[in-house]
Amino acid sequence: MPLLPRDLPARLRHDGYVGVGHEPQSGVLQLRVMSVQKIQCYIPAADEVLISIRSHGARAARVPDGWVDILFLAFDDTGALAAPVAAARGMTPSDATAVLRFVRRNRQRRRLVIQCEAGVSRSRSLASAVAQVLQLPYRWTVLNDDVFDLVCREAALAAPR
Repeated sequence: MPLLPRDLPARLRHDGYVGVGHEPQSGVLQLRVMSVQKIQCYIPAADEVLISIRSHGARAARVPDGWVDILFLAFDDTGALAAPVAAARGMTPSDATAVLRFVRRNRQRRRLVIQCEAGVSRSRSLASAVAQVLQLPYRWTVLNDDVFDLVCREAALAAPR
């Protein structure tokens, strides 16, 4: 397993809302990133949607009821800090397109929660791509360049010319 950078906890502490003043309660899609452990005891407020990511071959996370919409995805963590997995299958262009459709369909919701196993690599990288594509006032550390680059590339391809 690769060694995690010593400064990773400090870098992750700076993730989240970076707008002016307090995080808005309406009008701007709020982003949250969680682990599978945290999502299992999270109670969604009204008007929240979820993207739940699992590895190939893993069971989907048990998620509580109450979400307006849920997108379940299965792809392995392929980032530089991920543990090497034989025959790992990363995010595909169709996964990225599904994410973009889901996010655009739910753009007016109160909050988008993105969950993966540890709530660190895939989910943070996906949140970072969503924030960039939608120009939201959030910063997330990109630990899986494959996820970030693919979502941004698919968004650029889908953009009107």
